[in-house]
Amino acid sequence: MGEKQGNRRVGWFLPALLGMSLARLWMLHGLPINPLVGAACDDALLVKWAQHFFEGRWTGPFSCYTFMKEIGFSAYLAIICRLKFPYIMATNLLYAAGCLVLLYAIGHIVKQKWALCVFYGVLLFHPVMAAAQTGQRVYRNSFAVALAVWVFGCILNLYFDIGKKPFYRSLIWAVLAAGSLGVLWETKSDTIWLLPFTVAVLLATAFLVLKNRKILAPFPRLALAVFPILGIILTSHFVDIVNTKVYGAAGVAYYGPAMSILTNLDEEGTEKNISLPRKTFQKLCGISPTLALVQGHIEAEMDAYDTYDTKPGDGNVEDGWLGWALIGGIDKAGYYKDCQTANEFFQKVYQELSAAIEEGVIKVKPHSVLDAYHFSTGEDRKELLSAIVETWQFVASHRDMHSDVCVVGEDNLEGSKVFESITHEKSYHEPIDTDYHCAGWAAFPQYDLEDLKAYVEDGAGNQYGELEFLESKDVGEQYSEVKGAENCRFELGWDYTGPEESPQFFVTAYQDGKQVAKSGVTKEGFLEKDKNVIIGSVDGFVDNREIQEYHGTAKQAVGRCNTVYQIYRAVGSILGWAGLASYAGFTVLALWGWFQNRHAVSRSGGQGLEDGTYNGDNCITLNSWLVMTGIYLSLLVLFAGVAVTHLQDCPAINYMYLSSAYPLFSLAAMLSILKCGELVFWQVKGKKLL
Repeated sequence: MGEKQGNRRVGWFLPALLGMSLARLWMLHGLPINPLVGAACDDALLVKWAQHFFEGRWTGPFSCYTFMKEIGFSAYLAIICRLKFPYIMATNLLYAAGCLVLLYAIGHIVKQKWALCVFYGVLLFHPVMAAAQTGQRVYRNSFAVALAVWVFGCILNLYFDIGKKPFYRSLIWAVLAAGSLGVLWETKSDTIWLLPFTVAVLLATAFLVLKNRKILAPFPRLALAVFPILGIILTSHFVDIVNTKVYGAAGVAYYGPAMSILTNLDEEGTEKNISLPRKTFQKLCGISPTLALVQGHIEAEMDAYDTYDTKPGDGNVEDGWLGWALIGGIDKAGYYKDCQTANEFFQKVYQELSAAIEEGVIKVKPHSVLDAYHFSTGEDRKELLSAIVETWQFVASHRDMHSDVCVVGEDNLEGSKVFESITHEKSYHEPIDTDYHCAGWAAFPQYDLEDLKAYVEDGAGNQYGELEFLESKDVGEQYSEVKGAENCRFELGWDYTGPEESPQFFVTAYQDGKQVAKSGVTKEGFLEKDKNVIIGSVDGFVDNREIQEYHGTAKQAVGRCNTVYQIYRAVGSILGWAGLASYAGFTVLALWGWFQNRHAVSRSGGQGLEDGTYNGDNCITLNSWLVMTGIYLSLLVLFAGVAVTHLQDCPAINYMYLSSAYPLFSLAAMLSILKCGELVFWQVKGKKLL
């Protein structure tokens, strides 16, 4: 009878989780993407790679960016594009599933269903998954948050199930942990912050297997504890193998050694966060003949990146952008034609500068591990601690994490359509001056463009404008055998006065007044095109009426998300400080309870307390402390890494770089408050019983 009543009491639990999940998806419906078309090294690069993945071409032709970013997000984007899943929805579904996995793990130490519901709600609705610079950007940050939640959930489930559940259950968690950690490793370069938590929990998992004498065959289960680390090794090795097959190498071998010299010279007058001042670079060009070959191109790039500095106009480039300026200039000088050419260039630079170091012409700064982590002097350590505290406060406050309409200007229409195509999501465009706007390219293999007249027409043959063909070097390089491919780009806007609500438009070509080619134009591209007659691509097709209709939906979605954001913003700092205080209190009370239990056991001649306060629940208390400590220590490693970058490279205390911390930070705080409250109750109860 009691069991049936218990089932009725928790019968609301799964429907509550489902209801919250559906509510979250409804909130996100209509949220626009934030297509940063001009982010050539970030969003635009990974979207371009995703297009190449989609076409089965790995990351595409070799370029100066080929080995500069991890490929995980682009591969993910290509997969959901192939499956035709909307990007924001797909990523939030992946995140929600990860939250459920993590919730299942937390269920081993939290038995109250209402508390688990609160935990899930706080994690699920977190604004980081819908913010303008994370969830709305077509970039790796929100995907990394989802993967981080999966990593924590799977590893904890492996720990809790390893000695209690059937082997296949543990195998599933081990495989999922390996997959999520391996993909995350190939998605963000800062994933190393998860290793302390991962290694500690896996060692504890191995200890449980060895300690449990009921396990007859411990070695297969011990092997599962190695799976997550194997996930990193195998994923990285796979990427290296494919890179070697496609580009001839897994990286530009001499890039690192050459850059190490360029950015670590011991020169007078060096400013903070400027490893290679303009004057020092010019001096090096006088020493290295190879570097002198690209001096003009690199200085032009320095001028361009100087505008992003905290001191624009000083002629120098800060460390956060210096690497991009250097490889950008070398690329424009023609030395990134292929991997071998790039490596030979950096090898010559390295050899020439190394010779100058041996001759005493230039000196390299002495470098130690303490220097690398801003820990070598007392002043450095003080600055680092201050930056870590600032980072903690930044995360606790939930600053700047709002959603936005992210208006796309008319100049970026074409680029934003590429983002929309790969994500199956919409962006928020400002109204255009005409009813329709089309941009792309069209070539006619059997004809010279000089002999043709091309128009946009409707189904009735009414003409709405003539196409003026512009230079198109990119198309000419790809279709060198096609007449006119080097001058076939077009852009045209027009108003429609016909009777149809959704008219079909065509690109129609005439020679001497006779129609020779015709193809329908849609957002998806040309329709029914005969490659012998017309080839081309519609890079952007905009219907102004659709833009106006979508604006209302987008603003409503942004409004819903920002209402939730304001709640997190209001309570974030309170929750953070309360969680930290509760964690300290929980640690003290747990130790006090442990000593009480030891004293009680010694008094009873080896028998534990019958009430279960420090006997039956002792394991839960210990596991709770391990989970909270593991999360907080992992966050400390992340905060320290961001703080070092902030002090030595570029401003980095930003929620984009800290995105994965937020859900785990909230979880650790809530878990600390709950568990500290339980221990206070148990202490009071224990004193009464004693």
